[in-house]
Amino acid sequence: MRGILKPIIVRELGQIILKPGTELLPMFGDRVLVATVPAEFRELPSGALPATEQQLASDPRFRPFFLHERVLSAAGGINSLESWLDRRPDCQSQCADGYHDKNMETMRYGSGAIRLCWHHSHLYRDKTMPELSATAEQNIADFVVYRARSYFMFEESHQLTLPELCWWAWVMELTDLLPEAVAAASLRIKPITIPTGTRKEADITPSLAPTQIIAEIANKAVKTLVIDPAPPKSFMKIPKHERWTSEKYTRWVKSQPCVCCGQQADDPHHIIGHGQGGWATKAHDLFTFPLCNKHHLELHRDVSRWEEEYGNQIDVLFDFLDRSIGKGAIS
Repeated sequence: MRGILKPIIVRELGQIILKPGTELLPMFGDRVLVATVPAEFRELPSGALPATEQQLASDPRFRPFFLHERVLSAAGGINSLESWLDRRPDCQSQCADGYHDKNMETMRYGSGAIRLCWHHSHLYRDKTMPELSATAEQNIADFVVYRARSYFMFEESHQLTLPELCWWAWVMELTDLLPEAVAAASLRIKPITIPTGTRKEADITPSLAPTQIIAEIANKAVKTLVIDPAPPKSFMKIPKHERWTSEKYTRWVKSQPCVCCGQQADDPHHIIGHGQGGWATKAHDLFTFPLCNKHHLELHRDVSRWEEEYGNQIDVLFDFLDRSIGKGAIS
């Protein structure tokens, strides 16, 4: 449960008075998290935030982004959208006749899909209506936000924020499709405006567009591997084995979700067993994957039991390396 409240500040006493109302009062039975209102929620009235309606899905700045075919494909495609809509129990028709058949079906409409009862499905199947087109577009936006929220394993009541949606776009390699206004808002900079009229050349200050700045950030790999086809040690009879370390890469690993539970990782786990992590040694930093403290302790306590439940460490490592390279963390 989350809400927006207007505080009454009593500076003389150093206290804040809040009036939550009956709807939000239950959330004050224990400690609560207090945070500033995100930019996308500033226009909303005080009170509880809706649990199902995602504000970003109705943000007009994101509409070109949501309707791009690459974005829908990254979210799972049209078939996944239809499966998601199949869960709706109600007909999305706004027809004023008031009649709805008890049988339902999901029908493709334009580049998206809509959920209709049989009566309205047969009525509108070959027609083009602005109201249904708007509903189909909104369904795509709602679905994309739903998949982005699910990717980060947020609970259903979580309102996805602009930075979180932009982060999902980066993971899915869609940052080039972000509108300039959205990119500027995520970077907390003013959108670039092109002045009209004539200007002196000396008055022109070259600058990158917000989407270009995000692209540059996204293209910076955590670690660049340098390949030497003829390393000097390969010509030695008994070369000294040196451990590969990278504090930058282990920071990246630690920032990722735990491979067991999906919660924020606490440690970069260096694989043990499989010829690695012997007495007074440690695996290369490249051979790591993210674990929370609980599952990290469980693994070191009983490796066999952990691998029975979560899989062979080598398989887990391969999957994490594959995702890290795919996201551009390693190049």
